[in-house]
Amino acid sequence: MRKIRVGVVGLGNLGRSCIDIVKERSDLFELIAVFSRREVEGTVLLSTVDEYKDKIDILLVCVGSSTDAPILLPQLAKNFSTVDSFDTHAKIGEYIENIQKDQGDVVAVVGTGWDPGIMSLMRIYFDAFVIGKPAESFWGDGVSLGHSNAVREIEGVEDAIQFTIPKEDAVDAVRKGKVVKALDKHKRVCFVVAQNDKHKQIEEAIKTMPNYFAGYETEVNFTSKQHFDKEFKGRVEHGGLVLASDGKSQMEFKLKLESNPYYTASVMVAYAIAAFRLKQEGKTGVFTVADIAPKYLEIGDVISKI
Repeated sequence: MRKIRVGVVGLGNLGRSCIDIVKERSDLFELIAVFSRREVEGTVLLSTVDEYKDKIDILLVCVGSSTDAPILLPQLAKNFSTVDSFDTHAKIGEYIENIQKDQGDVVAVVGTGWDPGIMSLMRIYFDAFVIGKPAESFWGDGVSLGHSNAVREIEGVEDAIQFTIPKEDAVDAVRKGKVVKALDKHKRVCFVVAQNDKHKQIEEAIKTMPNYFAGYETEVNFTSKQHFDKEFKGRVEHGGLVLASDGKSQMEFKLKLESNPYYTASVMVAYAIAAFRLKQEGKTGVFTVADIAPKYLEIGDVISKI
């Protein structure tokens, strides 16, 4: 397989992690360009991306799921094969439909990362192998990139971070084969930097945000910029757990991540290989992780690992 020519869209934590991994794997990838909405040294303006149509095999699109990805991906998928980490579970179907409307003869792999992503795969396997009880996912303890980005996009917010904390009683209940309500599984804790006169409206906007905070037990803490930078700046740890139990059998899959963005980027890069191979076979369309066989991810001999 020749080197895969890659472009990266976005310069946040996720985008920078994708850049690092692509450079580390120079045996597999060639980094063609990094695209940004604004002029940044070493990047190319995103407005000129179509000029690279015949120079890039896969675009790794590293933008927020709440507002940016739903607008940007349908535009990019007209001319480029893409991999993204769209993470709004309730909107995946709508997101796919919007990409498909004007999609070119390309491959778009959506919702990669750790969840959606490999934890999605675990839920599918667990549901199939432990009959009668649905698999449940728990996120945390740790920093949610998507939720933190969503809070930062609220008008008046200068900076913010959101920690997702599983509720132990919910975890114990699932281990005993019980079903718990989705909104009862986690607590969400936010730390926000904002002007004092904006606190009330920002807290209301957070707690009522559909698909992110509405219905969850949510704690909003306002703090100074100095305290925020000292305690929270650069925090990117996270974790996840998938459980299934029917009282007779129990399966668990656990992730502990020192860097949420680096691991998410690792999964995106793995699916860049899959997207490239699918396109080489002449396949086009939108794919989730459930649609792609493991052999498309494997660098070596997949049979030797069975």
